[in-house]
Amino acid sequence: MRILSLAIGTCLALSPICAPVALAQTYQSGNWAAAKVGQVCYVFTQRAARDTSGALVFSFGPGGYNAGFAYEYAPWPGESGAPWDRDDSVILEIDGQEIWLGEEMFTDEGLHGYRADMTGGFVPEMITALQASRSTVSVNFDRPAKGEVWLYGSFASEGFSASLSEAGAMCGFDPNRLPAS
Repeated sequence: MRILSLAIGTCLALSPICAPVALAQTYQSGNWAAAKVGQVCYVFTQRAARDTSGALVFSFGPGGYNAGFAYEYAPWPGESGAPWDRDDSVILEIDGQEIWLGEEMFTDEGLHGYRADMTGGFVPEMITALQASRSTVSVNFDRPAKGEVWLYGSFASEGFSASLSEAGAMCGFDPNRLPAS
């Protein structure tokens, strides 16, 4: 129950559209969970990766419309300012291998922290990449001003497919055939 409260608390802290916890329908598998809050379904990592306060979050409207994917970063206590610079770019890795989808992510400031959001039309490809993962999905940032690539989080992929399938059942969509939004 504590993990469920933490997962829903994370959703509430990171997403402005989440409703009260009492209205959430939830499911957990491995490192991932699914929740239906109001009319929106979320599939998200249950635990922050080591040395980060970030989470991976997919969102789906009724019927799977308006699918989204984001890395949501909540600042550490006392941390101020964005964790990345304007010229920094996202690098996504599946099982340690860089995939091109990071080029489709853009940083922004969120309600409770910072976000890197994927262009909506590429969410199905991200789902396919994560379903094919054997172990991890990692979020890195290329920091040209510093001459380095920083790892922001490596997340276990165990439980993603099951949580995604449950979200599909909750919100009435086929995760492998998302409608064009």
